[in-house]
Amino acid sequence: MAIRRFGTAIAYSCANRNLFALPAPSMTSARRSLTLLLSSALVSVPASAASYFYAVGSNNHIYEVSDTGVQRDVRDLSGLVGATAVNGAAFDAGRSQFFFSVPGSGSSNGSLWYWNQATNATPVSLGLLPTARPDNGAYWDGAYWYVQQGTTTLHRIALNYDLAGNPTGLGTASTATLVHTPTLSGGDLWFGDIVIKGLSGTSATLYGATAAGNQFFSATLTNGALSGNLSTTFLGTVGSGAVDKMQLSFDSAGSTLYGHAYDSGQWYTINTSNGNLSSSLFTTLTAGVSNGFQDIGGASATATPSAVPERGPWLALLSVTLFSLVLVRRRR
Repeated sequence: MAIRRFGTAIAYSCANRNLFALPAPSMTSARRSLTLLLSSALVSVPASAASYFYAVGSNNHIYEVSDTGVQRDVRDLSGLVGATAVNGAAFDAGRSQFFFSVPGSGSSNGSLWYWNQATNATPVSLGLLPTARPDNGAYWDGAYWYVQQGTTTLHRIALNYDLAGNPTGLGTASTATLVHTPTLSGGDLWFGDIVIKGLSGTSATLYGATAAGNQFFSATLTNGALSGNLSTTFLGTVGSGAVDKMQLSFDSAGSTLYGHAYDSGQWYTINTSNGNLSSSLFTTLTAGVSNGFQDIGGASATATPSAVPERGPWLALLSVTLFSLVLVRRRR
């Protein structure tokens, strides 16, 4: 804040032609100070990110997090969906569409919604899901995927689109039973998250993490409806209780898997062959609480929403500083 006030004061004085009615040594000192200020501001600007992750918080806000740890609150959903905490986040990176589920009350079915990340348009409801509360989600093959909590049932919900590529509603639902070794039971029937990495137009790998991190697994998917049993491969653990409810997302290149811990808000990268975590990269928390996000979108974007100002305070600081430096040089 001291830097901002200093820069603003110089610009104001320039406009009123007072500051530079000074002896030459003071003018030189001011030029040097401004040069140092500009250098400091440039160094302090957050590094450009390659990936932007989208998440839902327990306060029903959509958050954006860059892979450099910059967190922004980009939309409040509470006026649309009420107080029940949304979940089941999934991101279609190809169309810049972010999906999330609103749990149903009691045994009533939940609903699926989407938000256009590129335009920051008002989120739209697509209709009712087959179950009450999807708490994990992923997008692939023109469909929304989730594992129903307390079960080993994987759901695939086809999406209907208009000619412009906008979702218009929910299509055919199909399911498969995940077959785990070792068998899932008790608390391990509750999932932290799933994520899907497309390998081609017809196949993909699903990665999943149980809520307590005791099982990190993969399964091979093919496009089209689900049916029967789907075998999974046990890869290792991801947190094993020390990290609660790991949320999963690939970066924008689809090569690095990130994990976000609900209990602490810490972010990691995850080795997809064994579930090993990196050291903590940074921490992001839902506003007003000490927890991380309910869910993150599974894939990530390469740019922030065009309708949302990006890092305005930093751009304002640089603009004031550059303007002030130009005036100093013109008064020489």
